[in-house]
Amino acid sequence: MEKQLKARVFPRIWAKTVKGDKITRDYMYTLDGPFDEERMFEYICEITRAMDIATPLVLKHHVYNFVHFNIAKFLAREYVEPVDFDFFTLENTTGTIKPIPRYFNEYD
Repeated sequence: MEKQLKARVFPRIWAKTVKGDKITRDYMYTLDGPFDEERMFEYICEITRAMDIATPLVLKHHVYNFVHFNIAKFLAREYVEPVDFDFFTLENTTGTIKPIPRYFNEYD
C-alpha cells in the first residue's frame, strides 16, 4: 500500500486598514485549525494585536458577513478609541467557509 500525504490547508485571513483609497497596513493571519465562528473575536484580537491597532466592536452582522460572504468591514465609528484609518477589513482568502442558508423552501 502506498501512503499518501495530504497537506492540511487552514483558512487564512487577510486584514487591512484603509485610509482614502490606500492600504495603510496589512497582515496575513493563518488559523491554527479549522475556522470556528465562535472564536471570531479571538481571531480579531490576535490580528489587531499583531497590527498594533485598537480592537473594534464585533457585532453579529460582522460575523455573518465574514462567514457567508468572506469579508467583514469595520468602520472607524465602530471603535471606542480614535483610529488613524477609515475602515478595517477582514477577508477570507481560502474560499467559502459555509454555504449561504436557505431561508425558504422554493418548492412549497
